[in-house]
Amino acid sequence: MSGVGEQIAALYSWIRGVACRLSSCVADGEDLAHDTIIKALLNADRYDGVRDIKPWLMTILLNTLKSRLRHGGCVPVCPIGEDVERFATDDPARQFEWQSLAAIVKRMAVTDYGVRSLWLYALGYDYGEIASLTGVSIGTVKSRIFYTRQRLKRMLNA
Repeated sequence: MSGVGEQIAALYSWIRGVACRLSSCVADGEDLAHDTIIKALLNADRYDGVRDIKPWLMTILLNTLKSRLRHGGCVPVCPIGEDVERFATDDPARQFEWQSLAAIVKRMAVTDYGVRSLWLYALGYDYGEIASLTGVSIGTVKSRIFYTRQRLKRMLNA
């Protein structure tokens, strides 16, 4: 484990405590803590190592919480394939429509960065988070999402 990873692991109880105090229930707090840790580990290379790690982790935690509150739900970090069940319905006709749409999106996401960006946006990530996850500018993310929406609309209308 890297030095940052060890520091994060050592601060797990602190992260969990803060997340639980800021959340409506313990389960939501634990989810927030886990999301914070995952995001911190994924972005460990961005931590400068000079300053205290707690403010950096607190910023990640608060931004994750704000995203949850803004989008009315959790901000999952799972890949596209694992998130399809999230939109499932009991209506067989709607289920078939969803499965068809999900198949199109998953097929496109293999080679299309715009679809990946659009999917992350649909999952609740904001433009800045998508930009940091994909390593491109916010303007590029906005453009990709806009043009991918247009393309999907054309495909669905055809």
